[in-house]
Amino acid sequence: TRYSDDDAGSYAAALTYYWMTGEHARFGHMSVEVPIFLLLMTTLAFRARDAETLAKNPLDAQGIFRLACFGVALGLALIALLSPGHKAALDRITTRPLRFYYAYALVVLAGVTVSVFPLLTAFRWFEVVVPLFVLAGAYRSVGYEAIARIERMLYGYIVLLLGSVWLGVLLFPSLTVDRINSPIPYRIQGIYPGISSDSTGALGTLLILWTLGRMLRPRAEQPTGRAFGWAMVGFGFVSLVGAQYRTGYVALAVGLALLLVLLKKKGWATLAVAVALGFASFGGGFIADAQPYLLRGATTEQASRLSGRTTYWSLAIPEWRESPIVGGGLQTATRFEVLTQLEGGKQVQNIHSTWIEALVGTGVLGVAFLAASLFTTLRRAMVQALRGGRLVPALLLAVLTVRTLTGGSIEQGGDTSLLFLTLAMGLRDFIPGTRPGAEQVPPLALTRRAG
Repeated sequence: TRYSDDDAGSYAAALTYYWMTGEHARFGHMSVEVPIFLLLMTTLAFRARDAETLAKNPLDAQGIFRLACFGVALGLALIALLSPGHKAALDRITTRPLRFYYAYALVVLAGVTVSVFPLLTAFRWFEVVVPLFVLAGAYRSVGYEAIARIERMLYGYIVLLLGSVWLGVLLFPSLTVDRINSPIPYRIQGIYPGISSDSTGALGTLLILWTLGRMLRPRAEQPTGRAFGWAMVGFGFVSLVGAQYRTGYVALAVGLALLLVLLKKKGWATLAVAVALGFASFGGGFIADAQPYLLRGATTEQASRLSGRTTYWSLAIPEWRESPIVGGGLQTATRFEVLTQLEGGKQVQNIHSTWIEALVGTGVLGVAFLAASLFTTLRRAMVQALRGGRLVPALLLAVLTVRTLTGGSIEQGGDTSLLFLTLAMGLRDFIPGTRPGAEQVPPLALTRRAG
């Protein structure tokens, strides 16, 4: 008997459907771990591409690989969504923050019609929308347990990425360590996969606060041994200092201050504020000594311009006025119309601000939906933590919020966006069985209850 390619494709689709809906589906790996792994693979950069290279050939080998990963992940998500739902999926498969983000994705899609590079803008929309379907499919397949499983993967992903950076430092120091004019004369980065110094510092900051949140409220979080936990805190801190990421220093300070508030350590929080005010008022000598470390070899004037970011932003506003409602295309208008105005701007990867990128790329409509998604998620995380629930979402969202000011983050696809959307998916609109107003139940607690 001879079989055509169509027959082979049909058999493969049927086998996949059986694997996801039959007896094997009780573990849900094909609708949780596999599509999440594929999404994480798309975030790995093995070759940097400037604007000119990207414009000439957006679908090179790396682009095709990413597109294939997105396509398979989306296919698995759609099968999960079309399959019978798990009994643990007690409510709708989205949350209010995610519905705001879906609206944001629609605005990104509308930007394709006005983009100077429609194909690239469409691909950016694909990057934004596929994680939404993957998370919805994972929740429908295994319920609230999916959130804990995805978070576990993301935590391990952060550790592995930082490990790859330090492995590169040990094996290829000439490629991974930049010399700068600073009291700490070295700044680390990853080369394979490519991870910038800023991204390395951001990952270190997330690792510190994520681990502390797990350790300080273990009954509400995934268990972490104290020895392992402190090792991860130290690993994250060394990575942050090695990257010399100034926004990361600010995010860590904000996260630690928030931690004191959430733990209701009013005395310690008051002391921390008093010490900060004391240094601001009378610690001129200490500030002068610390300034070289904070400036990272830059002059005071360069630091005041946020290492050129204010120049980028000033050029972006006129471009935004050309299409103020839906923008000119996410990560397209900024990269091909704003940054190309700079000398050497083709090598600049992004405009280094979530809100400026969203404003230029998706207009005021996109910014409004994106802000609504972020701040609704942040509010729910705060309420959850103050009521004795999980600390991790509030701490991680604090870091992401600070990062939105000086870097790309939740407005685009990628690991940062996936982390944000996972947290938003976990902060449910309503969980049956809780007291009125107590909206959230920790993933592990709900899993044990269901078991």
